[in-house]
Amino acid sequence: FEKDIERGLFTEPVKKQPTFTTAAARYVRDGHDGRFLDKIAAYFGDTPIDQIDQQKIDDAAHALYPTATNATRNRQVHSPVSAVLRFAGVDLRLRRPPDANGKKREFTFREEEADALLKAAMNRETEFGIFLTFLLYTGCRLSEGLGLAVEDVNLQHATALVRDTKNGTSRLVHLPPVVVAALASHPRGLEREGRVFRYHKGQRLNQRLDRAAATAGVHIPDGVAFHAFRHTWGHWMRRFGGLDTTGLVATGA
Repeated sequence: FEKDIERGLFTEPVKKQPTFTTAAARYVRDGHDGRFLDKIAAYFGDTPIDQIDQQKIDDAAHALYPTATNATRNRQVHSPVSAVLRFAGVDLRLRRPPDANGKKREFTFREEEADALLKAAMNRETEFGIFLTFLLYTGCRLSEGLGLAVEDVNLQHATALVRDTKNGTSRLVHLPPVVVAALASHPRGLEREGRVFRYHKGQRLNQRLDRAAATAGVHIPDGVAFHAFRHTWGHWMRRFGGLDTTGLVATGA
């Protein structure tokens, strides 16, 4: 030890960097969004935060979500890791993956197309027609509509509490009269428990939409599907509701 000291091998003690798991726990403890962090913390484990660089984050994104799009990897890995590192004082200029914001899906229905599509869906299957009506006039995401619980619908007050939102918080949705009327005529009624709509996300649900669109003579571009209803709602809120971008953001949708 004396010889090492004389050669200058002992210097100021190096401050131990926290691990990613520790930093993530503190991040959530202080009230920040903890979505997606469980999987990331399990992947990085006790890796010190100062050893997490661009390559390690890119590798984590592909390892955790091997079949996902770059937009999903960016949202569920790059963004939360970057937030935790910034919170812990690590200044990393993180490059986002190509198409990190996803491909733009700006298709919207014309009024006559939406009307024909709803009628075709209603004629084929009443509940599916009501489901599309709900999506079109509330701006809810597909997952939000599918997860809507009967107990969270209040037709008297024309509201629905959407719990399964993308940002993890609940949102109160206004139900226009056309949606109230449609839900009131639900073939299975609303005096029960469980989900309002019996459908599940997947190919069979997409096929229902394709058949209704074909019957109505409405073309929905590839890669758009149910997102067209949300975009149409936003377009109509701008055109008929007079909302600007700030107003649309304030709706929570």
